Amino acid sequence: MVTQQRPTADTRHLIPFGRGPQALEHSVWYSGWLFTFLATGEDTQGRFALIEGVTRKGNVPPPHIHHGGDETYYILDGEMTASVGGQIIKGTPGTVIFVPPDVAHSFEIESEQMRMLVLLTPAGLEGYFKECSVPAPSMTLPPPSEVPYSEIQKLMAVGPRYGVEWVLPKP
Repeated sequence: MVTQQRPTADTRHLIPFGRGPQALEHSVWYSGWLFTFLATGEDTQGRFALIEGVTRKGNVPPPHIHHGGDETYYILDGEMTASVGGQIIKGTPGTVIFVPPDVAHSFEIESEQMRMLVLLTPAGLEGYFKECSVPAPSMTLPPPSEVPYSEIQKLMAVGPRYGVEWVLPKP
């Protein structure tokens, strides 16, 4: 079951906010990434979430599908190659890559380091990243390491609650 916040039409209760980059109290280490939550569903009444993500070369999430929301990447620095529904898209600074819901996708980081904005519409999927991460102790990338099997199991168990489906290889 997807646990996402639904946007509401009533804007009378929106509270203006501002949050800049390098906000340690809003940052986590997730699977080789430093994520900073610039806006969450709590901030936007579920309309969207915006995350700044920094990672290093070789980071390749397994193919997966998001049910119930769009994911848009805006490349700030570095390069990646994305596979979205079988289409290959080269991402360089200034590139926007749109991933509609229910479409299998993955990507590979090709530059030594990459920084991008991730827009989630509507909000909700950021909860998955928060649940599967640890608070960042500093505004640096986590140390490179092999993801332990227990972490992979956690990612796979938590994912369906947020509409994440892992596309496993066919036997």
